Amino acid sequence: MSYSKAIYEIFTKSQPSRLIKKLNTKFDFYKIENEFIITTITDGVKPNSYVASPYALLIDYSEDELVKIESKLQRGFSRLLITTFASFLRYTQIDKAQTLNNYLLSTNFFSKKWERLDVEALEEEAIERYPEHALIIRSVNITQNPKLFKHLSQNDWMLIVSRQVYIFDDKERWRKHRNTINDKKLLSDKRFEFCKVVVEDVKAFEQAEALYGFLYLEKYSEHNIQFTAKYLQLLVEAKLLDLYLLRDKVTIDYVGVVGMTEEAKVITVPIVGYDMRYEQEEALYRRLMIFATSYAMERDCLLNLSSGAPQFKTLRGARAELEYMFVKVKHLSFRRRMGWQLIAFLSKYFYAPLLKRLKL
Repeated sequence: MSYSKAIYEIFTKSQPSRLIKKLNTKFDFYKIENEFIITTITDGVKPNSYVASPYALLIDYSEDELVKIESKLQRGFSRLLITTFASFLRYTQIDKAQTLNNYLLSTNFFSKKWERLDVEALEEEAIERYPEHALIIRSVNITQNPKLFKHLSQNDWMLIVSRQVYIFDDKERWRKHRNTINDKKLLSDKRFEFCKVVVEDVKAFEQAEALYGFLYLEKYSEHNIQFTAKYLQLLVEAKLLDLYLLRDKVTIDYVGVVGMTEEAKVITVPIVGYDMRYEQEEALYRRLMIFATSYAMERDCLLNLSSGAPQFKTLRGARAELEYMFVKVKHLSFRRRMGWQLIAFLSKYFYAPLLKRLKL
């Protein structure tokens, strides 16, 4: 069974919000050239996860960043800008959209068939079924999806920079890095051990959910994907996720979690978390990252390690790569197109140069 079909079956057998908290979307699928393609459909702005909602990605995340602005004046002005932009996006119905091939991960990926898929046939069927919805394809980059990127760029899809991701695609460069050599020593530390989570161990999944939440929800943003223990268990059961807990053998506690998922020789790491009470000297994050990168390199896979911690990743052999969201709105009214056109403009002339300049 394909990854796409397996994800579809998981979500259509359960209430989506019980698997990913705050997720508010409908599911459908297309069959193009025997390729099963899951799609998520949103019909308006509601409390939602950013993997299904463009509004949540653009507005909710921006509001989270306000606390980092020290100046009250600048913070107040920024809040006014966000509120104005949010009203405009609501007016243009930005969340009336369907996201094709949406695996509901921070870093989406594609089967090998996508590089030769009849995307025009998919577009036609998707627009015919949901004529009032924008079409979205997330997580496209030139390294992993060269033909798809070229086709979308040349066929009236709007190109929007979403973020900068970090790719490990040179095993020798990674292996020879001094930081990699130093990090590998952590794997032989007798105090800590990695334990693979088996599907029957319900408490282990609960622990994994909690550790992930410490990092991604409490430290970073409550608008990150809120995976539940039940969903992690279903992913492991369907063999879509390899999940490991890091145990401190001194305290007999689980102190970290890392989960890898793979399709078409591409690995991503959607699950990372650790006990924030541990001192930085205990190197929990480094332990999790060297485990994940070693996991990918041993399997001769490309590793897309998502965004964040840019210096940490490049100092271990990763390459920075711009990731894009492609949006098709030509079939929509002028009012509906306005929101996406503004986002594309800001992305091209402000956001992308900022990412490159600051190496975010």
